[in-house]
Amino acid sequence: MPWFRFRVTVPTMVVICSDTAQHMMPPVLFVIRSLGIGGAERQLQLLVERLQACAHRCHVFSLESGGPLKVWFEDLGVPVFSGGLKIGDVANAPWKLLLAEGRLLETIRCVKPSVIHSFLPLTTFMGALSGRLARIPMVITGRRAMGTHQERYPVLRHLDAMANRLSHRVTVNSWAVWHDTVRRDKIDPSKLVLIYNAVNIAPFETAQLLRDSARRNLGIRADAKVMITIANLIPYKGHLDLIGAAVQVIRRFPDAVFLLVGEDRGIQKELEQRVSRLGIDQSMRFLGRRNDIPELLAASDISVLSSHEEGFSNVILEAMAAGLPVVATDVGGNREAVVDGVTGWLARPRDPKALAEKILDLLNDEKKAVAWGRRGQQRVKKHFTIDRMVEAYVGIYAAARS
Repeated sequence: MPWFRFRVTVPTMVVICSDTAQHMMPPVLFVIRSLGIGGAERQLQLLVERLQACAHRCHVFSLESGGPLKVWFEDLGVPVFSGGLKIGDVANAPWKLLLAEGRLLETIRCVKPSVIHSFLPLTTFMGALSGRLARIPMVITGRRAMGTHQERYPVLRHLDAMANRLSHRVTVNSWAVWHDTVRRDKIDPSKLVLIYNAVNIAPFETAQLLRDSARRNLGIRADAKVMITIANLIPYKGHLDLIGAAVQVIRRFPDAVFLLVGEDRGIQKELEQRVSRLGIDQSMRFLGRRNDIPELLAASDISVLSSHEEGFSNVILEAMAAGLPVVATDVGGNREAVVDGVTGWLARPRDPKALAEKILDLLNDEKKAVAWGRRGQQRVKKHFTIDRMVEAYVGIYAAARS
């Protein structure tokens, strides 16, 4: 079963599922660009599943049609509506956004939500605009990453600003994103609400028992040192820095293996050529997009994230849930997840040597690596649970009734 289909099995909090909470909880329409497998989509899964389990009325509107999570939501009993866009329409046929906006307004008339909660750039503007036009009592938008998308696509700076003005609340998933949003958008800080991402710990704890079989399936020796990086192959994820660090690690541990998990976004050929030129192609495994993330983490010793920017990384939470120590670059919200020198190491970004030094430190001290991994797992259980996240959102939604 793909890991993203794993149901939440931990007990629900009484405060969320109480009769009072259900009475106060208004119907919610979630608006998102697509139902693919991404960080925001995974957080939406966790949120909607818990709300549905407590008999709250949820609906999902996706600008793009289809996607692997469409069936997942429908199986959960959540109505899914579509803006009818196909991948590439936003860039190649922007006029279709008007049709999608019309479909969103029609969905609002059909669903009659009291809350519209939209995710990600462009979609936040469309959700906020539709919500205000339809006079929805509570319009919520979310900023889930640093605002560098505004630099790449200047039009989004203006759309973000309008979305902020139209929203009653803007959620952020880290203090780093909070400060970045205030600085870039000049938004009233009182509109912002910090709600950290969450992780469903169950599938990652269960997979820990499958370490030996997971390694056999990958053809990795039981005594090999295995590092895993889970990130789509995009320049800002820092894979070239990772490769530079890997060279130094492999010099010290010739049998070390680096697993690179993520969808190619146009740079895999370049990365493979670099790996080949450096003579480490036998140690670097490009696995593409995978649905068995818990098993891959179970097969690994250290989780490495070499990003140049992050809002708040789901991958770090998943690695910690799996009991792995984390070596991550000190960017964005990474410092809010990883406690430097306690659950992992934070390294200077764009610095392969610094990254390698942190990895080697943990490889040279297995006892410390295991202890840090356990501390990370306890940190996730205490601070990044589904209950904490959902309770925070329910508190905002309930304001639509007041």
